[in-house]
Amino acid sequence: MMSQADSGRIIHLEKRRERAKEDIEKQRLKLEEEKKSFAAGISSKFTTNVDQIEEKFKASTVGLVTLDEVKERQNEIYSLNKESLKVTDDNEQKPRFDRVVQKRVLSFKNFDDEEEDEKPVFIVKKRLGMDPTVDTSFLPDRERDEQIQRERERIGTEWLEMQEKEKNEEIMVAFCYWDGSSHRRDFKTKKGTTIAQFLQKALDLFRKEFLELKLATVENLMFIKEDLIIPHFYT
Repeated sequence: MMSQADSGRIIHLEKRRERAKEDIEKQRLKLEEEKKSFAAGISSKFTTNVDQIEEKFKASTVGLVTLDEVKERQNEIYSLNKESLKVTDDNEQKPRFDRVVQKRVLSFKNFDDEEEDEKPVFIVKKRLGMDPTVDTSFLPDRERDEQIQRERERIGTEWLEMQEKEKNEEIMVAFCYWDGSSHRRDFKTKKGTTIAQFLQKALDLFRKEFLELKLATVENLMFIKEDLIIPHFYT
């Protein structure tokens, strides 16, 4: 049997695991909402670019113009917009390089402005990664689960060893045989001894003195503690 402290600890771990599952579900829903918002932002950006192209085309074709002029203006605006988008894409896809920052110090000696160049300072851009300050205990972690399982097994093993040690510990037990009067005796026995085993030892002890017990068996005897009859299979 497990102690109340061990049972409480296991229940606490189970509740903690349930809370972790709930937090994971909340995080998943939040990520889905952010994904939808991001998709909506891209759509609005594309719509804005199309509106700008139409405005440019309308402004450049005010008045009487020929069909060839309309086509020419349309091709020019399309080419300019394509170049603009290409430059933007190139800037977004351009690999990151370490920037070299030139610091200049102004010297006011003799009231003349002189620039002194210092050695270039290289600023290394850090890659985006996981924030170590964020609580990730709610996420599934195989290593943590294995550690919890090992801890449970260790506690269970310690508890069994402790129970076995207590069962083998010897104690002095005082008792008496009642046949109308009290006959008190005592002897040492292990804590793990069952009531049936205890009655057998007591019966062997009293048979030497009481003739009526020579044919008696353990089933003919009762172990009474104050006003309770203790079953034979108890320890």
